[in-house]
Amino acid sequence: MKYLQYVMTGALVLSGVFAKDLPENQSWNNFQLSPKLASDAPAFSLINIGNFGYWQKDDAESAHTPSGNSGGIYPRGTAANVYLDGVLVGGYTGGNLLHVSGTIYTNGLVSGYVDESGTLQQGGDVRLYRIRKGWETLTPDQVRQDAAEIYETSVSGVTDAQIQAVLDQYETDWNNWPTHLGAPFYDLDNDGVYEPADGETPGVANADQVIWYVASDADVGTTSALYGCTPIGLEIQYTLWGYNQPGAALGQIVFKNVRVLNKGSEDLTDAYISLWSDPDVGDFTNDFVGVDTSLSMMFSYNGGPDDGDYAAYGLAPAAVGYDFFAGPIVESPGDTAIFNLKKRPGYRNLPASSFGYFVAGGVYSDPGPYGDTEAAREYYNLMRGFAPTDDLDNPTAWIDSSSGTAVDTKFPLAGDPVAGTGDLDANPADRRMLINAGPFTLAVGDTQDVVTAVIGGIGDSYLTSVTDVKNTDAVAQTLFDDLFQSVPSAPPAPVVDATPFEDQVLLDWSGLASVGATESSSISGYAFEGYNVYQLPSATATADEAVRIGTYDLNNGVQTIMGNIFVPQYGTTVEIPVQYGLDKGVKRQLVISQDFMTGGPLYPGSEYYFAVTAYNYNAEPPLIEDKSLETALTPIYVRLQDAGFGTRYTSSVGSDLEISHTGPGQGEVSATVTNPAALTGDTYRVSFVADTSYTHLSGESVSGTLWSLDNMTKETKSVDLFKQALDQSDSDQPIVDGVQVVVSGPAPATIIAIEEYASWPSNATLVDGTTDSHIAPSLSQTGNIWDNRAGAVNLPAYSRDYDRFDYWGFDDVVLDFGDSSLSWEYYSGWMHVDSIEGSATFGEPVYQPFAAYRVKPFGGDTLRLFAGFWDTNGDGKWSCNMEVVDGEEVFDWVCPTYGTEAWEPIYLIQGYDADGNEVSYDPAQEATYIQMALNPTDEQAEFDGLGLASNSYWGNAAGDFNYPFMTAALLGAYYGPNESGSYVEGSSEGGTSSLPQAGNYDKLGNLLTVDHYYKFSTAKGNTADDIFEFTTTAPTESDELAATDLERINVFPNPYYASNSQETNRFDYFVTFNHLPDDQSDVTIKIYSIDGVLVRKLESMANENPYLQWDLRNNSNLPVASGPYVAHVNTIHGERILKLYIVQRNQVVQYY
Repeated sequence: MKYLQYVMTGALVLSGVFAKDLPENQSWNNFQLSPKLASDAPAFSLINIGNFGYWQKDDAESAHTPSGNSGGIYPRGTAANVYLDGVLVGGYTGGNLLHVSGTIYTNGLVSGYVDESGTLQQGGDVRLYRIRKGWETLTPDQVRQDAAEIYETSVSGVTDAQIQAVLDQYETDWNNWPTHLGAPFYDLDNDGVYEPADGETPGVANADQVIWYVASDADVGTTSALYGCTPIGLEIQYTLWGYNQPGAALGQIVFKNVRVLNKGSEDLTDAYISLWSDPDVGDFTNDFVGVDTSLSMMFSYNGGPDDGDYAAYGLAPAAVGYDFFAGPIVESPGDTAIFNLKKRPGYRNLPASSFGYFVAGGVYSDPGPYGDTEAAREYYNLMRGFAPTDDLDNPTAWIDSSSGTAVDTKFPLAGDPVAGTGDLDANPADRRMLINAGPFTLAVGDTQDVVTAVIGGIGDSYLTSVTDVKNTDAVAQTLFDDLFQSVPSAPPAPVVDATPFEDQVLLDWSGLASVGATESSSISGYAFEGYNVYQLPSATATADEAVRIGTYDLNNGVQTIMGNIFVPQYGTTVEIPVQYGLDKGVKRQLVISQDFMTGGPLYPGSEYYFAVTAYNYNAEPPLIEDKSLETALTPIYVRLQDAGFGTRYTSSVGSDLEISHTGPGQGEVSATVTNPAALTGDTYRVSFVADTSYTHLSGESVSGTLWSLDNMTKETKSVDLFKQALDQSDSDQPIVDGVQVVVSGPAPATIIAIEEYASWPSNATLVDGTTDSHIAPSLSQTGNIWDNRAGAVNLPAYSRDYDRFDYWGFDDVVLDFGDSSLSWEYYSGWMHVDSIEGSATFGEPVYQPFAAYRVKPFGGDTLRLFAGFWDTNGDGKWSCNMEVVDGEEVFDWVCPTYGTEAWEPIYLIQGYDADGNEVSYDPAQEATYIQMALNPTDEQAEFDGLGLASNSYWGNAAGDFNYPFMTAALLGAYYGPNESGSYVEGSSEGGTSSLPQAGNYDKLGNLLTVDHYYKFSTAKGNTADDIFEFTTTAPTESDELAATDLERINVFPNPYYASNSQETNRFDYFVTFNHLPDDQSDVTIKIYSIDGVLVRKLESMANENPYLQWDLRNNSNLPVASGPYVAHVNTIHGERILKLYIVQRNQVVQYY
């Protein structure tokens, strides 16, 4: 880390003592100290979307802060690992004139581009641009840390105006993205023309944050000040990008595309491109460098296990790497190169051709002096893979002596520092390093693209950080090889509102727009899975410091998600849990009532930080090992307070509102208060629309009877079409104006009652979840009684929809065993006849001992149904275990083994007339039915008897009938428990893999007798005729309450005994006045000493904060003395007098 030390001696005097010696001829005057960032043309910005903070300047000065300090911050918000880096280009024009241009300690470039006439163009739209995906929905909390870094201040010190300036700059840069100068965009039609009206947007590589600027060596004075060379005529466009995945490998990488255009008048031959870096890993005096030739990556790491800068954050020293993903291209028939992130046949990319390094004050120090071509020759030798001498004809080779024999090499220090093998750096010091690619020719008008990246690594030791940076580089290489086409990404971050109460905090991320964006996201196979809620110890806390309060995930069987994560203490990747889902179901609001950092309560007036993240899941990720990606922690600042001055809440969190209902449905609506502060006092109405559809927040299409919510007071629609909940515990329902509205109906077409069969076991164990793919149960799976077979026209006979009476809709069905009716065979559709030879009724039609009826809902018609059964034993009779009990014939509901003996299910069929109108089975027409079945005419012969009688045909319906012609009520519970009452997988006596045998089952209550009828009542869901209404009560405000609240104004802590639990450091002294008016009125506090002298006057105009701090200083900004004080609080609601006592800490003067 580099810094300037100042001493105040009446005036500000530069001490002359620097933390780091600068290269020869370099002056501190070249660096700006704390420049103002002009929003109309910012010169500085940084990529900071991930876990790397990486500064850029519009003239290509890179990894250097506006105040002149190390500008590669890794991990973000901690110590630095790069002081300065840049790109240099070298080569010859005219065959013998050497040029080296680019950026090092002295910059040879200026902001600007070269136009067609060769003239340098600056100003206007030539500046640094920074965009962020999803800028339209960013909240102040989401850019608070971003703004603090931009303005080089603390998170707590950043102002609302600065935050807004960052938001405004994102908007300005997006809307003015300079594609005409070369900035990249998504060219959807590949015509090379930026067409926003056609959906084309700024950006590159599916990145979340992008910086673009252009610089040139066309300024003679600037270029010659570098290495004494004349300009080449280069225009260099820089595109940097990052990904919003600070906790994943992608978040440790900043990609950089360097586009070099020769806009001069001569070809540049024997050219090289060089990536140069001054890596200061924490303390700059103890660094090592190296190169991994298998990765084409140079890297720097700490020269020992300890580093003070990182230790201050409780971290081991980090590492940093630079990778050459794609070098310059040269013609190469049969090969394919990467150019502009696209494949170009007939070319190849040059690999890294050499690595070099030098040491401040070492044998090989910085090329110099600046402004002299001697330095150009030294650096050009470095580019060619030699030591930095100025003899181009007799260059000095790098030597690798690690094998015991001195060997020339262009890749010195290519050993493995983790294994301790090969050529390794020694004697840690202030290192510089560079990696090069060449030679090639950059002809006039030619363009070369070089894709690079700066990569951070952090472990639990300085060597495991090297392992980490190499592992991350492998991820970066994978994404580059895919040309960033399938970049995995976390879901869009939830937008969270925090409402503080006196001892609770409400976190709410239920906004329909943001929820839709988050939960419908599906990116490269990664689909939304759940939310995590955290408490943080501070605004700059990392994920490792956060406490996870809870996980609220989809109930889909995905729970704990494992991931191969680099674990520093093991020095390798280990499969460990990365997400802890419990299939609880998604929540979008949470009330927090305790401090999860301490385990104690939340205290009024105290400050807390929370975060809500979203994560996704991909069981088989195609590119990287991460199966789950999580959004970044966005700290949400909360300070507990009550309802506000002169205000009272009328409801509490969790209270239920009274609901009124009119209409025939059996649905249910609840309205539960989630945020008392948001209640409006309005009246709301829930209504329904049948047979409609919409796209749900998750992206799925939902159809059926949907509900809407109207604000009847304001005559506005609060919710327009939403699916009904499965039940009242379903949290996937909207929250509107502080109320969660849950609308549910009975499960569609379920049996809710069986008249005269009171022992129906509605809560019986769910069985057979695999054999026949049952869906939500009503009878068979829960009651062990019946299944419902296919019932839709033209469905195959075994297109089963087991256990659902959805073909009945809201209709009830009656089986009356006090009557009988003709019966048809299930398979053939022909009428059953007595097939027992020798019997008196042989060949005669068979009557089954019941009649079946369909009862339409809400007072509708009752229609008698045609009926049949499956004569499995071929005796022509319905054989369902008839017994004689006490002299009376009874039938066991439960049938024997599937398909054998007496397993003979009943089928019920709706009849129609020739015009398709529904008709009843008519006993008076039985003779006609028999004639049609037994003696069909020639025209009728091709149809079965059932089809003739009911005018319905299996697979060929005679008309567009609305009611399914076959309800297929299968009366035979062949799935159920064995004799012991259990469900055993694979048991021959019953269970999920086998069918029951006769006699293995309870009678389940009453037996079926010949003089009973059984009415199966279906659930009646919500209809278009149903209306539910509720009214909320808004918080109350009054002058009387305000007068009462004057007595609540207080100061904390009082007395002040040399400290305050809310103070964050030993220089931060204060007490806090609380319960002040927050109604935008003026508040004045005058603090007097005990003898009546005014010590300090505090004012807050248009106050919106119930808190006001006093820093224990007087009006002259000097610490006040210990002793008693009187505070006079003056508000528009009245006055309040407070006494307080201050005991200051001992003040020790260390320097004078």
